[in-house]
Amino acid sequence: MAALPWRLVVFGDSVAEGRDDPDPAGGWTGWARRLADLLELPRDRVANFGRPGATIADVAGEQLAAAGEPQPGLVVLNCGMNDALAGFDRERVARRAAEVFAWADRGGAVAIAAPVPCPPFLQQVPMSAFRRKRTRQRIDECNAELRRAAEKHGMAFLAPGAVGRVADPALWSADGIHLNPAGHAYVAEVIAPIARSLLAARLAGTATNRGRT
Repeated sequence: MAALPWRLVVFGDSVAEGRDDPDPAGGWTGWARRLADLLELPRDRVANFGRPGATIADVAGEQLAAAGEPQPGLVVLNCGMNDALAGFDRERVARRAAEVFAWADRGGAVAIAAPVPCPPFLQQVPMSAFRRKRTRQRIDECNAELRRAAEKHGMAFLAPGAVGRVADPALWSADGIHLNPAGHAYVAEVIAPIARSLLAARLAGTATNRGRT
């Protein structure tokens, strides 16, 4: 397949950054670089703004500002875990997530939101049954808002079942909250065919529109 003339922009937290998937050349490889390789995108076409501890508000504020003007391409949002673990205002999450998808839409990009998983961390750390249940509810609520925001702007949301294997502790690091190399590889493999389909549809739509008078 010929290299796609698209830029890949990644927003999110430490999982988006690629934490615990070391690159031999330095830094992190992560699912983002692995996805770029699967899409045959050179790494200089990848802009990863993922940062440890980031919330949806950080993405909509700091990371969008750092990205500058939107461009045609592929945008992937991988965030929400920090919102869910700390407790969050559901309406605020919905509003800030919508800002991310609106940004992508303005630039003619296609966007995908990854779901917030239930990490092994929830079983590893001591917490009351009530707090564990409430955290899982917040994860579900966060995913619901990500899905609504994506659909509002005609973008894609990966249902949790689409990445069902992330429930396997073997895909996580010892801390139970970051994916290991196998986990990052799995996420990239799931996203790649969806991204190809969305990009192909956008290219076809652009060609059709250019042919109209």
